[in-house]
Amino acid sequence: MQLLKQNYKKYVLDLNNVQFKTAVKPIIEQDYRINQIIEWVYTKKAVSFESFTNLPKELRNKLDERFFLRTLKIVKKEKSLIDGTIRYTFRTADKKCFFAVFLSANGKNSVCISSQIGCPVMCAFCSSGKVKLARNLSRGEIIEQILQIENDTKEKISGILFMGMGEPMLNFNNIISVLNSLLSSKEFGIGKRHITVSSAGIVPAVKKLADSNFGVRLALSLHAVDERQRKKLIPDNLGFSIEDILKAGKYYLKKTNSHLTIEYVLVKGINVSSADAHKLARLLKRCVLINSDVQVNLIPFNPVTDVQFQTPGKKTIQKFKNILKLNGITVNVRQSKGADINAACGQLGY
Repeated sequence: MQLLKQNYKKYVLDLNNVQFKTAVKPIIEQDYRINQIIEWVYTKKAVSFESFTNLPKELRNKLDERFFLRTLKIVKKEKSLIDGTIRYTFRTADKKCFFAVFLSANGKNSVCISSQIGCPVMCAFCSSGKVKLARNLSRGEIIEQILQIENDTKEKISGILFMGMGEPMLNFNNIISVLNSLLSSKEFGIGKRHITVSSAGIVPAVKKLADSNFGVRLALSLHAVDERQRKKLIPDNLGFSIEDILKAGKYYLKKTNSHLTIEYVLVKGINVSSADAHKLARLLKRCVLINSDVQVNLIPFNPVTDVQFQTPGKKTIQKFKNILKLNGITVNVRQSKGADINAACGQLGY
């Protein structure tokens, strides 16, 4: 009977502000009451309606009858002994699991959140790619990752990375709805330059995101300098060429006046030669992507169970980086975080 009753309830976090106002109209008409509720949900991160102490008891009961605030359970929490990174395993109401990561550096806290359960892109170097896609995460399930991690760590989150399990651009509508909440001063109030949306190169969705004009940072997972290489690393190339993807990145920059990151996983014996570095530089030059708004992130391959790839040596990585720098490219070698708990880039799988 309780389960049946729960099925009639709406998940507050799944509703944007307009949808929520419509849903509560039968019991609340005053805008100031609705604003109080929104503050409790997003700013104060309340987990029960009972804690909404500036609302009348009768109204709290009515809210509790019609809505619920949480649907995810933290079923596992692992903290790195090396750098304090925390890997969270969340379980959904339909008993499926996915992951998110809390990252802290120089007094700033970020979360790397998931957008899908499993991943349809299936990158060969990535543990998430080995998990068959079950479904998209809902708007609420994406947002709740942030709220639960803030509650658990007692830390304010100032940066959001859509770089967890799944391809964000294949859950486009929910990502757009979440971005509205993240940028809203009434909800999360996170600055656009502190939000990064990653994509393996779903070109139409990248252009659509550009046209939405949120101005958040975009990270394109390129990982290769030619189609043969990319096929080894991303067996399903998604139907878009490397040049298509880079042109979409250029369109994004022009439309949003934001920042673009080119993600490049370094895999020994595949894409790390000096010739590869020079070719990457030529690609970026041809697409007019060598400027202060573009950065290349070099990501040394992180070991993944049952994956035979290897991490290149430090000298190889440094040489690759130097060639890009000599070509006027802003380049960074990403430091692996949480590798001891399988929380580093490419390690978020079962």
